[in-house]
This record gives sequence, C-alpha cells and structure tokens, in this order.
Amino acid sequence: MDEMRKELLSALGYSDKAIHLLDTELHYGVMENPTVHVKHQAGCGDVLFLSLDLDGELIRDAAFQFVGCSGLQSSASALTEMIIGKRIPEVEGIRMIDVVKWLEGIPENKYECAEAASITLRKAIEHWREMQN
Repeated sequence: MDEMRKELLSALGYSDKAIHLLDTELHYGVMENPTVHVKHQAGCGDVLFLSLDLDGELIRDAAFQFVGCSGLQSSASALTEMIIGKRIPEVEGIRMIDVVKWLEGIPENKYECAEAASITLRKAIEHWREMQN
C-alpha cells in the first residue's frame, strides 16, 4: 500500500493497527476444506465469507473473503486474528464493540462493518452447532 493511501485512511479515522491489517491482508483468502463456511450480507450490500478450520471446539484457523469496503476488510481481518487458537465458548460472545476496540479505531460510520463481522461469526458458530447434531 502506498503512503498516500495510508495517510488517507489515517485521516478518515483508521488506526495504525487497522491500516496494517489492510496492508498485509491478514487471513484474507480461500481456505481449503474448511469445517465451516458461511456468508453474511450486510445492510449496505457488502458481503463477507468466513471459513473456519475446527478441531472439536478449537478454532485452528480462520480465513475470509469479502466484497466491500476497507471497514469490512479490516473488521474481518481483526475478527479472524481474535479467534484463531481459541475455543468456541471463548469467542461466541464477540460483538461489534469488541472488534472496534481490538482495531484501536475505525471511522464511526464503519462500525456497521464490525457488526457484520461479528454477525458472520455467530452464523458460523450456529452452523457448526447444527452440524454437531
């Protein structure tokens, strides 16, 4: 990412941490043979796909794909980083504000992106539980 884009994102309210996630595209991509793969479409039209590799309740890996904005990308990247290596009961309570705090700042009008990420996680957990029954 060039310096001009980083400066623009910073001026818009993205933290250095959020900009780093956007720059590195952390956990962005296709996961081969995920245990769970879900899709969520936010009210704004953005779409988030979340893939989880689970060993029982342990989240061994997570990846995402998206069609949307920098807010959704940084929120999804943060969410995956927050949950890898944790167990389902540890992460099922993650909400929008947890993602925003973890990012250390995104524009307030992008909080809906953090909400979309947390909703997608809840959908993934619900789908996993359905698969267990």
